[in-house]
Amino acid sequence: MFTSHSNVTCCVARASLVLLAILGCANRAMAAASTPLPQGRSMLPSRTLESFSLSGKQQALGELRIMPAPGQKFSRILQVQTLPGALGEWNVEVVAPVIGAVKRDDVLLAHFWVRCEDSMTSEGYTTFAFEQNHPAFQKAAQFWISAGKQWKEVFVPFVSPRNFSDGEARVAFWMGYDRQTMEIGGVEVVNYENKLKIDDLPETKTSYVGREPDAPWRKEALRRIERIRKGNIDVYVADAQGAPVPSAIIHAVLGRSAFGFGTCVDADLLVSNTPDAVRYKNTILSLFNRAVFENEMKWQETWNGVPPEVDQALSWLRSHGIVVRGHNLVWPGWRWLPPELHEFEPYPDQLRAITAKHITDMVSHFRGELVDWDVVNEPFTNHDLIDLLGGRGIMVDWYKLAHQADPNCRLFLNDFGILDGGMYNEHRENFYDNIKFLLAQGAPLGGIGIQSHFGTELPAPADILKILDRFSGFGLPIESTELSLNLRDKQLQADYLRDYMIAVFSQPSVQDIMLWGFWQKRHWRPDAGIFADDWTALPAAQVWIDLTQKQWSTNATAVADDHGKAAIRGFYGWYEITVTSGGKTKSVVAEIVPGGSRLTINME
Repeated sequence: MFTSHSNVTCCVARASLVLLAILGCANRAMAAASTPLPQGRSMLPSRTLESFSLSGKQQALGELRIMPAPGQKFSRILQVQTLPGALGEWNVEVVAPVIGAVKRDDVLLAHFWVRCEDSMTSEGYTTFAFEQNHPAFQKAAQFWISAGKQWKEVFVPFVSPRNFSDGEARVAFWMGYDRQTMEIGGVEVVNYENKLKIDDLPETKTSYVGREPDAPWRKEALRRIERIRKGNIDVYVADAQGAPVPSAIIHAVLGRSAFGFGTCVDADLLVSNTPDAVRYKNTILSLFNRAVFENEMKWQETWNGVPPEVDQALSWLRSHGIVVRGHNLVWPGWRWLPPELHEFEPYPDQLRAITAKHITDMVSHFRGELVDWDVVNEPFTNHDLIDLLGGRGIMVDWYKLAHQADPNCRLFLNDFGILDGGMYNEHRENFYDNIKFLLAQGAPLGGIGIQSHFGTELPAPADILKILDRFSGFGLPIESTELSLNLRDKQLQADYLRDYMIAVFSQPSVQDIMLWGFWQKRHWRPDAGIFADDWTALPAAQVWIDLTQKQWSTNATAVADDHGKAAIRGFYGWYEITVTSGGKTKSVVAEIVPGGSRLTINME
């Protein structure tokens, strides 16, 4: 993924190893937030913001402005707006020259504030670098960070691994990520030479509230999982005459969980037979029981009809018993709508009719093959079509049209920014109000789709549970529709995936967890993949395997009593139950359901 511009050797300073923390998780950083930094030699020009300029091979994708910042600790900020399409983070960057020389082993501190004004997921990304200003761009520090709407203070202490002569170094903020608008303020880089140790300086570490091994929320969630996700099956073993068979050995193995553990998939790979495609398909079959196409069912992709490879890929999934959901019918922002629709913008009646036909055609095409449809996707930030057609009442019509086309398919509202942002955020409130409005207006809304695209802004699992509890009040199934953890600290990624899954699995209204991709080579954010490009299982992959294939699976054996009866407790789902007695063996498929199940097996 990285070119020589991002080559980081073992000499990279401590900052490249130090990871970012959410607010409240690093006591030293928080203490420093209100304390002036120690005196040192400033390494940036006096008119710091004016010294920054756009750079990079694809700098045309970025736009740099200096904006006022009323009410902040700094009077002005850098605002960088970036379009998608950058082939590397460093291909769109803002850079400023470093003033003065830096010696090897000098102790430095970078300090700045950052926030995301706008992005696809309400979280944005940048990487701070202190480096040579010419190839091979050797680094003293490289520090990746994500931020949400609130200003985040960042401290990056580092020790220079080499000498930089006066005029040889620069600072850079890499911006070549998704479409986003990032703001940076209060930028300073101070050189303390050998007068301070790195441990004397504040630093920001990455973690999240509730990560500790003995966290009370986790203990409660695991107890709740045992109570709400498991049930009993009473097995009665009889002979050909119906008499009980005592001492029969009964073995129950969970074959398919009732809970959905899924992923988004790529149709091209599903219809291909390259070595990577074969590995991709085998991984899906071994680790997932649910799937959704990442892009191929979206309106832009189906303007001229459903591509045949989508039908082929869907057939392959269903032939292997994988349940498939549809995503999405209307993503009502111009950037996500077919460009051909623009010519109808002045003609709302035609626009309304075209949209209605699209919904009916798509749902009819896949009738009986999909269990869910995301009818409306992300209306808080994407509402151009809704506005043109008279307001959110048009959404009610869209749900009714989809229901008419396939009455047995559950219809979802899907959005991001619901679980992050503290215990109150405008995005979440809009989502809640939209659900309430749709239900009040008689829309056949059948489920709540909550995305979970996270970087280093990791919400506390206990807070996630509170938010899910609130939305469960609607009495609708909840799905974790899009989960991605865009983290370069792979142990943090694994720990958070574990705790996110435990929290969500412990909430009774939640019915599935969908990864938004699993292989780095086919992931919209490669650092969120749980398998590396070469298919190495990263720590997060092992978490997924351990939870879904081991801890939340059942492989149990029981012996029938004198009355031929035995009870087995296991996770809800479909089982292969094998009975052995007197040299005979018989296997049947049975389901453990809430309220308990009963099964009679006749050993004929």
